[in-house]
Amino acid sequence: MLRKLILYQTQCLLKQREAAVTFLLLIWFIIGNYLGNVIAFRGMDITQMYYPMKLMTLSYNRVNYNADVTTLFIMLYPILVTLPAGFSYVKEQQTRTEVYLVARLGKKNYMRSRLWSAFFATALVFTVPFLLEIILYLVSFPMEAQNDFSHLGMYEPEYALKVHRYLGSALYLESPLFYVAVMVLFFGAVSGILGMLPVAVSQAVPVRFRMFLFLPDYLLLNATSYLQVMRKGSVTCNWYDYLLLFQDEPKNIWYLVTGIGIVVVLTAVLSFAGGKKETW
Repeated sequence: MLRKLILYQTQCLLKQREAAVTFLLLIWFIIGNYLGNVIAFRGMDITQMYYPMKLMTLSYNRVNYNADVTTLFIMLYPILVTLPAGFSYVKEQQTRTEVYLVARLGKKNYMRSRLWSAFFATALVFTVPFLLEIILYLVSFPMEAQNDFSHLGMYEPEYALKVHRYLGSALYLESPLFYVAVMVLFFGAVSGILGMLPVAVSQAVPVRFRMFLFLPDYLLLNATSYLQVMRKGSVTCNWYDYLLLFQDEPKNIWYLVTGIGIVVVLTAVLSFAGGKKETW
């Protein structure tokens, strides 16, 4: 029963305007970046060409060439990750649909299904476009090209050090293409977790204006940048250094695990608190 309900609510979320707008914006990022790469690198000899996956929108390596797309994406991501499902619970409250669903399903099942559907809808919206981008580069650029935007040779010690700093570097060394696919799936899963947070907030706290639901993810993600500035350490705290591909800053995997854990626990606590309240 719960599984069918989650599937149904996920389908409903994916059909809503917010999910469609987010999906189209991501496609816009991808197509704009792709066309720019086609124009910039057309006719380049394969010995000088860069590894195609490092041209992708989620590739941090490309900032050594052009940081415009990456910077804009980093700025908009905390807002975009809220859009597909963040307003779903508030909308049902405002239309009084929540009362009907709670009466039919029970509050516990309803709250769980709303959170899980938010996860799956957001994860799909932030995974499918980038999986399609992988295919786009596979058919458009020569996979034999291996150059890096750092312009370091593959056998130089500095290049080896940078590669070993990639999150999931072992996967990259085994198969760069497999690394990209896994990291895109990981990016989508983390996006799904972040997409649950504003839903949990709206379950626990009365929200009159939907725009306030942009704040939880925005504040949480940007807090990592403030923490990085305050710490001034060699190991990065920035969220995008852990989620973007081919990022070669020194990392601590426990920062990532702790950050995800905080979001999961906070989401669970808020949803539990909301489940104890009467319908507003």
